[in-house]
Amino acid sequence: MYVVIFCSLIALILTFLESQGTLKNGMKWGFVIVTILGMIHYNYGNDYMSYLNVYKQVTQYGFDLKGILNGDYYREPGWALLCWFFKPIGGFFMMVATLNLIQNIIIYDFIKSYVLRSWWPIAVFIYLFSTSLYLMSFSMMRQEFALIVFLGMWRFIEKRKFLIPLIVFWLLSFIHSSAIILLPFAFWGFLPIKNGKLIGTIYTLLLLIFWFSQNILNDIFSYALTLDEGFSEYADTYGTSKTGINLGIGFTINMIPFILSILLLINKNNEYSAPQKLLVALGIITYIVAPFGLIIPTVGRLGMYFSVYKIGSIPLIYSNIKNPVIKYLLLGICLFMIFYDYLIFFKNPTWVDHFTEFHTIFSQI
Repeated sequence: MYVVIFCSLIALILTFLESQGTLKNGMKWGFVIVTILGMIHYNYGNDYMSYLNVYKQVTQYGFDLKGILNGDYYREPGWALLCWFFKPIGGFFMMVATLNLIQNIIIYDFIKSYVLRSWWPIAVFIYLFSTSLYLMSFSMMRQEFALIVFLGMWRFIEKRKFLIPLIVFWLLSFIHSSAIILLPFAFWGFLPIKNGKLIGTIYTLLLLIFWFSQNILNDIFSYALTLDEGFSEYADTYGTSKTGINLGIGFTINMIPFILSILLLINKNNEYSAPQKLLVALGIITYIVAPFGLIIPTVGRLGMYFSVYKIGSIPLIYSNIKNPVIKYLLLGICLFMIFYDYLIFFKNPTWVDHFTEFHTIFSQI
């Protein structure tokens, strides 16, 4: 735990120094540190050993492409093929290292390309300290890879080059079946973002529906799960909750970015480009599904696909606030909530046993 926190803080400091013009390539070196950490971790994260056992199970028999594609080796044939691909070139450890390398390159390139330099530390903070992003790369290997590749496809989505993302998202669904929900978002670049007021109104109505139609949506979602075997298994794995939505102060504070996102979308000046507003519109989805995710954790897991876009949307929506006092007050609240959730994460009984002590592959080589 302390190793991960320390390295994350070092990466954040290096990024801050570069953003201030006092250190060249600070963010790059920060990403080198956290990437190496991800590449060499062993038995760190709830699902690590499960993935290792899957790898051993898949590769212990002879290679049979037909059997793999039929799901005989593992229910996600794409992951089974990845296991076989890395077997002769370093095995499971090399596969984990390569996936972590690819993921962090995508995140680094996205921040450098789509976030203003002065906001780089905020973007890096969101990536490293949001519990659904960097931390989950140690555990949810398949879905984390899919959601970060989703972010990597943004350069094609914003330019309406939908064919490449469409193919990539389809392929990702063979690695994690939930990635099938990404297919419509290959066409996100065609969203009529100029009509920001209409889109903002639709988002607000959707959020209200999620709040006040919990039982109806629960029934609809449960029925939809029965139509797809992969999603059904996915739901069985992560279960449901009967606690309902608790509209406490923490939840209310976490909805501030949703309100700020709507304000940016309906902003009629030309300060923000259409692609920037499209990015914000994509990031909003995570706030819409959040209430429903409190009832059905499966939906919360699906909502993680859109949480990765907060890396780019948070700097945009807070930079839209003109009053510097209000801007930094609200931004401070946002960052405090992220860091508070981060610290609580390491004390949560669900995660504490597998995220407390950091191990490396060198103990196994």
